[in-house]
Amino acid sequence: MIASKERYYFSIEEYFEHIAAAFGFPNLHEHFTTDYFMSDGLRINVDLLIHDKSAPTVVFVPGTAIYALCYSEFLYKLYLRGFNVVGFDPRGHGRSEGTRGDYTVEELMRDAHGAISYAINKFNDNVSLMGSSQGGIVALYMAAKDSRLKGVVCQNFADLTAPEAAKLTRFPRLSKYLRPLILNFGGVMPNTPIPINTYLDLELVKIKYFGNMKNFIDQDPLALHHISFRALQSLASTPLPKPLHQIEVPVMVFQGTADSIFSVEMTQNIFDQLECKKHFELFEDEDHAIIAESPDKIIGPIVQWLEGIHEYESVPAEKIKAPFSVTL
Repeated sequence: MIASKERYYFSIEEYFEHIAAAFGFPNLHEHFTTDYFMSDGLRINVDLLIHDKSAPTVVFVPGTAIYALCYSEFLYKLYLRGFNVVGFDPRGHGRSEGTRGDYTVEELMRDAHGAISYAINKFNDNVSLMGSSQGGIVALYMAAKDSRLKGVVCQNFADLTAPEAAKLTRFPRLSKYLRPLILNFGGVMPNTPIPINTYLDLELVKIKYFGNMKNFIDQDPLALHHISFRALQSLASTPLPKPLHQIEVPVMVFQGTADSIFSVEMTQNIFDQLECKKHFELFEDEDHAIIAESPDKIIGPIVQWLEGIHEYESVPAEKIKAPFSVTL
């Protein structure tokens, strides 16, 4: 049973049916199959779309505070183009076990490793990893660690130890001076809850149906409102498993030119340091919620990248008959 401000819902399916009807968007959640795998003794929730067991698989890592099914429209369209999809909720997020909002980047990477293993065992070893925002950072870090991956697709990424990473916070100038305090205090009171809106300005992130990300998080009982000081400390200090120039797994990164959290300049700086096969796709006037806001705009370039990485011919967009009225 989950609770929202309005009422209790006896199942996640009932909750998704309610919000789809209330806000007027397609209820795609019924097309997903739910499963799980274990990571450090925790049950990690998986939402699956199975195209064909011989097809390539995209494992998806959601962003800060939210969970895989928040990206259901994009993931469903990726599935329609011929890919298996494994979306997972990292520990402490969505429907996965673990203390809500309490995690480290290393723990998120272990969850991602488990999801990749799950995909390989269920389908085949032709697997890529995709992540959004915090999930994009995890995807880059996994590219530096997991050689099983055929490639990664990152909506935004960062080197969390670089000075410019402070610009990701709501108050970048203040963060420069608070960073030493965060690193020290996190070890003293690691479980202290930090409201997400104190370090990320969620009202700036526009999202359809809900107005902005803050409104969505306030209304969704599965979304996080806080993360632990331990999590914030990890997000301010975790180094890449290897230097950027040593990463060999192919990397695609994309973002909007109007992204209110990640600057194009910072993304470009990291991209320029990569020496692997790589691609940077910019989308004019798109903000941070680009995957939810404009799935039709981004799906083509991402599928084209995945086709090359996996040596795979996807389903042409014009051959798809979707069960709901949207442009594919």
